[in-house]
Amino acid sequence: MNVRLVFLLVQRLGKTAPFHSQCAATLLVLAFLSFVPIHADEKKSEENRSRPIPVARIKHPAPVDFEREILPILKNNCLACHNKTTAKARLILETPQAMLKGGDSGPAIVPKRGHASLLLKAASHQLEDTVMPPPENKVLASDLSPEELGLIKLWIDQGAKGSTSIARPIEWQPLPQGLNPIYAVAITPDGQFAACARANQIFIYHLPSQQLVGQLTDPHLVKSGLYNKTGVAHRAIVDALAFSPDANLLASGSYREVKLWRRPKEAIEFKLASVAALALALGPDGKRLATGGDDGRVKLWDLTKGKLAKSLPAHQGKILCLKFSPDGSKLCSASADKTLHVCEVPGGNLVAQTQLGTGINAVAWLADDQIASGGADKVIHLWHFNAAKRKLTPVKELQGHDQTVTALDVVPSARGQLISGSSDGSLRLWDVETGKVIREMKHGGPVAAVAVRNDARRFASAGADKIAKLWDASDGRQIAELKGDRYTREFADDRERALLFAKAEVDFHKAALKSAETNQAAQLQRVKKAAETSEAAEKTLEEKQRRFLEATEARAAAEKAVDDLKAELKEAADAFADADKAAKDAETEAKSARETPGQNKETIERLSAEAAAKSKAATSARTDLDKLNTAEREKKANEKLKSAAKTLEDSEKELKKAELAGSNAQTELRLANKAAGESTKAVTTVKTAIQMAEDERKQTELELEAAKKAAVESEQPIRALAFSADNSALATAGDDGLIHTWSADNGAAFETCRPHKGAVLAVAFASDGNLVCGTADRAVMVWNLQREWKLERVIGSGDVNSTLDDRVNVVKFSPDGKLLGTGGGAPTGGGEIKLWQVATGKLMRSFTNVHSDAVFGLDFSPDGKYLASGAADKFVKVVELATGRVVRQFEGHTHHVLGVSWNRNERTLASAGADDVVKIWDFVNGEKKKSITGFDKEVSAISFVGYTDQALAASGDGKVRLVREDGNEVRSFSGANDFIESAAATPDGKIVIAGGQDSLLRVWDGTDGKLIASFPPPEEKR
Repeated sequence: MNVRLVFLLVQRLGKTAPFHSQCAATLLVLAFLSFVPIHADEKKSEENRSRPIPVARIKHPAPVDFEREILPILKNNCLACHNKTTAKARLILETPQAMLKGGDSGPAIVPKRGHASLLLKAASHQLEDTVMPPPENKVLASDLSPEELGLIKLWIDQGAKGSTSIARPIEWQPLPQGLNPIYAVAITPDGQFAACARANQIFIYHLPSQQLVGQLTDPHLVKSGLYNKTGVAHRAIVDALAFSPDANLLASGSYREVKLWRRPKEAIEFKLASVAALALALGPDGKRLATGGDDGRVKLWDLTKGKLAKSLPAHQGKILCLKFSPDGSKLCSASADKTLHVCEVPGGNLVAQTQLGTGINAVAWLADDQIASGGADKVIHLWHFNAAKRKLTPVKELQGHDQTVTALDVVPSARGQLISGSSDGSLRLWDVETGKVIREMKHGGPVAAVAVRNDARRFASAGADKIAKLWDASDGRQIAELKGDRYTREFADDRERALLFAKAEVDFHKAALKSAETNQAAQLQRVKKAAETSEAAEKTLEEKQRRFLEATEARAAAEKAVDDLKAELKEAADAFADADKAAKDAETEAKSARETPGQNKETIERLSAEAAAKSKAATSARTDLDKLNTAEREKKANEKLKSAAKTLEDSEKELKKAELAGSNAQTELRLANKAAGESTKAVTTVKTAIQMAEDERKQTELELEAAKKAAVESEQPIRALAFSADNSALATAGDDGLIHTWSADNGAAFETCRPHKGAVLAVAFASDGNLVCGTADRAVMVWNLQREWKLERVIGSGDVNSTLDDRVNVVKFSPDGKLLGTGGGAPTGGGEIKLWQVATGKLMRSFTNVHSDAVFGLDFSPDGKYLASGAADKFVKVVELATGRVVRQFEGHTHHVLGVSWNRNERTLASAGADDVVKIWDFVNGEKKKSITGFDKEVSAISFVGYTDQALAASGDGKVRLVREDGNEVRSFSGANDFIESAAATPDGKIVIAGGQDSLLRVWDGTDGKLIASFPPPEEKR
C-alpha cells in the first residue's frame, strides 16, 4: 500500500465519520499499516483478480443489522458508483429495496438465496464478465474480504431485511486532548477580528491589539454535562467559519449543525442623567467616579451601584480639572474661579484650598502630598499638601512654556517626573526635583490634553489641530498620528479601490466594444461579400441553366437527326426491297410467259416491259438507298449526337457546380446575416455594459467624494485622552461626539462608540476596562467595551434528525448578509447545498442533484445572483439562484474541488483542488482560462482579494501564496511548515491569515508578506 493511499484513507475516514471517531479511525489505519510493508506491490495480478474470493461461513447468533453491519461495507466499496445520484448500470445499493429493484442486469439480491444473488456473485468474482469493484477503479474501492462476503450472504439468507431510515442516537464523546488542528479560519472585512477553529473550539483574536478576546461557548453543551468547562462551541470538529459582511455575525459549521454567533454593539452599563461633566476622574480602585460641571459642583459617584455618593463643596466657577491622589483618599479640583480645592474621600470635606491669580487648566498629583497645577500664566506650580495643617503651600515653579499650560500628567513609574502640554504646541517632560526639562516634543498645534500610559512607555497628546499623537516615552519619537473616524476613513479607502475597479471595468468594456465593433464590421463585410457571391452565383446558375437547356435541346435534336436518318434509311431499304421483289416477281412472270408455249406475244411484251420497268424502278430504289446509306452521313450524325451528349454532360456538371456554389453562397449569406445580427446584438450589449460601468464609475466617484468629505469632517478637535488600565488601549474624544479607541502600542484603530449628540469633554478607563465619558449634552455614561460573542441561533440539531446531512464543510454569507449558504453532505451520497435566512434560521432553498458527492466550496457572486460550488465529484458548478438552474459546469479537476471564489468582475472563477492545482475559469463562455501549478500538495483554499485579479491560495505543502489570474506569483507568506487547511484575507489585502495542522494561527502583512503575529492554542478545554 502506498503512502498516498494511506493518506486518502485517513482523510476519508476523517471526513466521513463524526469527529469523535477520528482518533479511532486513525489508530485503525496505523494498526493496519503495522502489518503492511510500505513498499509492498500495490497491484494484484490479473490472474489473482480473476480468482473467485472465498465466502466465509459466519457465526452470528443475532440477525444481521443492515444499517450497522452491511451498509458500512457498501459505503466503503460500492456506493461511490451505485448511489441515487450516480447509479452505474442503473443499480442503487443504498437500501434493500433498491437492491431488490436492481439495475440493467436484474435484481441484485434474491432474499434467502445468497448464493444466487448477483451482488454476492459479482463481489466474490464468480462472474467472469462482472467483477466488482472493477480493477484499478478511480475511487480506490477494494475487494471485499471473505468475512465481509460471508456477512452479506448471511444477511441475504436471513431475508435481506432492513432499512436506512432507522434513526439511531449518536453517542457523543469528548474529543481527546491534543487534537488541535485548525480546519477553518475567517477574518472580518475591516481586519479587526480573526477567528480560527481548533477541533471543536472557536477562538476570536483582536488583530490590532494581537489579543485573544474570545473563546466561544455554547452554554447548552456545558449544561449537558459532557463538557465541564467553558470554551466549547460544538460537539464535533468545526470545519467551516465565515464572518458576515457587517462583521457582527460569525457562522460556524460542524457535524450536522451550523451556529450563528453575534457580537453585540457597545453597551451602556449605566447613564448618569443630567450630570454636567466638563471634567471627570476615576479613583485608583476604579469604584469611585468624580464629575465636575459648569455649575462649579463636584460629585462623587459609586460606580458599583451607579448612584451619587457625595456632593463636594462647590467652586464659584465651572470645573476644569479633577484628579484623585495616588492613594485615592483625596480629590483635587480646579475651577475657572482660579481656585484649587482638595477634599477628602469619601467624606467630601474640604481640607485645603488656594487662590491663584490666573486660571487653572490642569492639575496632577505627584505624590500623596504634592500637587502640580498649570494655567494661563504659562507656569507649572508645585504645591505641598499638608494634611495636618490642611493647607497648600507653594514649593516650586516650572517655567519654559511660551503659552498657557493646558494639560498635566505624571509618569507613574518615574517618581518626580511630570509631562505638560501647552497652547504653544509643545510637550515637555520635567524632572520636578531639578526643575529641568528632560525632553521636549512638538505636537504641531495647541495641546488640549496629555496622558501617560501606566507603564510609562507611551505618552499621548491631543489638541485643537484635530490630531492626537502617540509618543515613545523612551526617546520622544512619534509613533503614530490618530485622527478622524476609522469607519469613514475605511469606507473612503474602499471607495478608492472601488473606483479603480470601476474605471478598469469601463476600460475593459470599451476594449470589448472596440473588439465587438471590429467584429461587427467584419461580419457586415462578410455579409456584403456573401451577398455579392450569392448574386454572382445566381447569375452563373442562370447561365448554366440556360446552357444546360440548350445542350439538352441540342442533344435532343441530334438524337432526332439520328432517328430521322435511321427512319429514312429504313424507308429507302423497305422501298428497295419492295421494288426489288416486284422486279424479280415481274421478271419471273415475264420469263414464265416467254417460256410458256403459245403465250400471246403481246402478253409477253407487256410482261417483259413491266419487268423491265420494275427492274428499272428497283435499280433506281437501289441507287436511292445507296445514296442514303453512306457511312459518312451516319458517322456525322452519330458524332453530332455524341458531341451533343458530351456538351449536355458537361453543362450538367457545370449546372450542379453552380447549384452547389449557389447553395453554399446562400448558406454563407444566411450565416453571415446571423453572425452580423449577433455582432450587432453584441455591440448593443457591450454598449449597455459600458453605460452601466460608466454609471457605476460615476456613482462610485460621488460616493468617494462624499466619503472623503466625511473623512475630513470626522477630523474634529480632540479634547480628552485616556489610557486603559491594562495599557492596551488609548481612548480619544472631542467635538465629533464620538469616542475612538486605538492601540496604545502602535496607534492602530480599534473601535468607535457612537452615542453622543454633543462633544465629549472627558474620558477615563475604569480598572475593569469599562470606559467613562462626560459629554456636553450633560450626560455621563459608562460603556462596557468587553463585547463577548454570544450564541444567537443553531441551524440543524446535530443528530440523526438534523436538517443537515453529515458534515457542513463550508458556510458562506451572501453579499447583503441576509442569506447563509451551507455546503456538505455525506460522501458519495450526493452533495448538499442549502440556503438559510440569517434573521430567522429558516430554510429558504435546498439545491438537489447539483453534485454527486460532498460539497467543499461555496461562493456567492458579487451581485448575489449566482452561487458557485465545488465538490468531491471534481466539478465546479454555478447555480442561478432565481431559478435554481445549473447555468455553468466546469470540468477539469482530477480530484476533489476544495474551494471556489468569484472575481469581483463576475466574469471569472477560481477553484482549488486536491489535484494540487488552481484553475481559472471563464464564466461567460464556460471555458478554462488557466491552470496554476507549483503546489506540491492539495490546494485547500482559494479566494480572490477585494477588487483585484489576485487570489489567495493555501495548500498542504505549507504554502500560502498570492497569485494572479495569469498564474504569476505576487507574493508568498512564509513561516508555515505543516499542512495549511484554510486561509483568508481582508478585501484591501492588507492582512492575511492562515491555519492548519500545527494549530498556529498566523497573521501576515499582506502588502509585504512579513509575519505580524502567530497565535498558538491556549490551554486546552474540552
